[in-house]
Amino acid sequence: MKADQLLYKYERPLKLRYQGRKIIVYPDFTILNTQTGKFTYWEHAGLMSKPEYVFDFVWKNSLYYENHLLPGTDVLFTFETEDHPLEIRTLKHMISDLMT
Repeated sequence: MKADQLLYKYERPLKLRYQGRKIIVYPDFTILNTQTGKFTYWEHAGLMSKPEYVFDFVWKNSLYYENHLLPGTDVLFTFETEDHPLEIRTLKHMISDLMT
């Protein structure tokens, strides 16, 4: 593994289609595997205890699917609430998977 195998940008614009028109969304992170050339988008839902946030997040999830960006393959999702914070071991596992 090379130290620079994964490059990332925070909130890099991504053009998608929504109801027949092009829109721009800002994934939390856009990750490039420099060995494979594959882009992966990462969305972190950090306010899942707030109903209005959940509504927006579900919409964004559907938007990715509509654009043939599949969860777990093209888009990674992480979630947390005030009572259940994101665990570092989850992140380590996800990053390890991106390296392959």
